[in-house]
Amino acid sequence: MRRAAPLLAAACALPLAAAGCAADSESILDADVLRIAVQTDQPLIGWENDDGEYEGYDVDTARYLADYLGKDIEWVPILTADRETVLLEDRADLTIASFSITQERKQSIDFAGPYAIVHQDLLVRADDTTINELADIEGRRLCSTSGSNVADRITVEHGVSAIPVEAADAIECLAMLVDGEVDVIATDDRILAGLAWQSGGQTRLVGAGYSEERLGIGMRPGDTAGCEAINRAITAMYADGTAELLMQQWFAPAGMDLSSIPIPQYEGCE
Repeated sequence: MRRAAPLLAAACALPLAAAGCAADSESILDADVLRIAVQTDQPLIGWENDDGEYEGYDVDTARYLADYLGKDIEWVPILTADRETVLLEDRADLTIASFSITQERKQSIDFAGPYAIVHQDLLVRADDTTINELADIEGRRLCSTSGSNVADRITVEHGVSAIPVEAADAIECLAMLVDGEVDVIATDDRILAGLAWQSGGQTRLVGAGYSEERLGIGMRPGDTAGCEAINRAITAMYADGTAELLMQQWFAPAGMDLSSIPIPQYEGCE
């Protein structure tokens, strides 16, 4: 399997409006350096390249936001299961890691954004013609990463009961799929596009598009000013074309359909 090759990162500056932030306490705006948690197991999204540098769509988004706010970055590498705890344990100021905004998660942390709208999809082996829609994974072995709620949501929201198989990270899921240990991976289409690209033609995206997800930037509760500032930066990222540029730059090589890139609708910071 291939490692993601470096692509040109865009840098600009610009303002969107936001989600679930609470009353002001300590603010990220008071810091010179932002500790930003990013995932390192998602090709084209959050990944450590052969030179030991982080790259991908979420990494470039983090760079853009920090530049807009006039902050330096201290990277905090995480896996899916760490996305909330890294904030609650004060090991990071922000989590930018394919983090869907849900009411359950908003009970413990706040979100700015969303910074991207994605859809859930399925990834299968390239020669598997038996899975062409969500209903086809009934009774099949479904891989998802520790800390993900994908398998439960498929069962509860769509009434399809697959056999859940948990992996430590997305790369382990991909290896299990290629080796025939599982039948399908389900998660957002950006992650699956990166995994399909990483597999070098051994897998294919089904194109099920069965659920829309709003990806937010996780924050510790209470920083209304910081939340609003991040949303202004996200707004700017879409207004100046950087968001579309980054989508094309990272996901066009994976064959992802980018004919329509939705602009997020935001909640207000509280």
